[in-house]
Amino acid sequence: MRRTQLNLALAALVAGLGVAVYFSQEKEEKGPPLTSLKAAAIDTIALEHPGAETIKLERKDGGWKLVAPVSAEVDGFEINSVLGVAELETKQTLDAAQVKLSELSLDPSQYEVLLNDRRIAFGGVEPLNYRRYVKAGDKVYLVDDPPGAALDKDWADLVAKQLVPQDGELLKIEAPGLTLAKGDDGKWSASPADAKATPEAVQKVVDGWKNARSMWNEQADAKVPAGDAVTLTLKDRTIKLVVAERDPQFKLYSPDARIRYVLSKALQDELLKLPEPKKEEPAAAEEKKAEPVKPDEAPAEKK
Repeated sequence: MRRTQLNLALAALVAGLGVAVYFSQEKEEKGPPLTSLKAAAIDTIALEHPGAETIKLERKDGGWKLVAPVSAEVDGFEINSVLGVAELETKQTLDAAQVKLSELSLDPSQYEVLLNDRRIAFGGVEPLNYRRYVKAGDKVYLVDDPPGAALDKDWADLVAKQLVPQDGELLKIEAPGLTLAKGDDGKWSASPADAKATPEAVQKVVDGWKNARSMWNEQADAKVPAGDAVTLTLKDRTIKLVVAERDPQFKLYSPDARIRYVLSKALQDELLKLPEPKKEEPAAAEEKKAEPVKPDEAPAEKK
């Protein structure tokens, strides 16, 4: 009987602990999204910062392109951060008529994002939970601060970090003292002829350009820096680049995107030179000449 009572008591204790854990882990109800827009329904984006050029992006042929103030391919990760603004969870809702917008840095706003025809104004950050004030329509909301790099006035962050688009077919590479071209048979060759231009060496340079990615991009002005020119000819476009710096970082300037791609210095030789041929293994030491073997003496005749 005592054992039964003890088991019942333990069961009740376990059940009570379970209830306590459940309620202690219960999360606050999730707030509604900032807008009713879904990412797939957004076709145009504009980022407006006071005193800066408007940044415009458009969905074209199933992908996103930067169309102003420059024309360039768009980084997939960064564009997803921008699209995510539409569905930011609202943590708190305020009536715009009941608050002083200037005190929230919403009049004027710090910057504004236009998703299709939906305008969202971004203000300051409240000091308690570091959430940002945003105004959409006649409401003011508090939301978790979205990633700043994708939304700031520096469009360089939005430009794709891959130098050759993934869907681009590379046909020719012209670098200082080196030209590689793809023939009709699909094979690559180098000119001028070089003993180092083995098929493996040429392919290594080609693959290097296809896979090259900047570590980050820097916004630059329209003035083309002095430096060696590089031309990448693709099936549907030509990419012009200039070697802007070689040390301490390897930087390639893009006149079209008005940015500098900042790459690992190790890529400099991989992209601009044919690799040195592998050194042959040192010749094995000459085998010592065996001393002449004396002919076996004839066995003594048995008596």
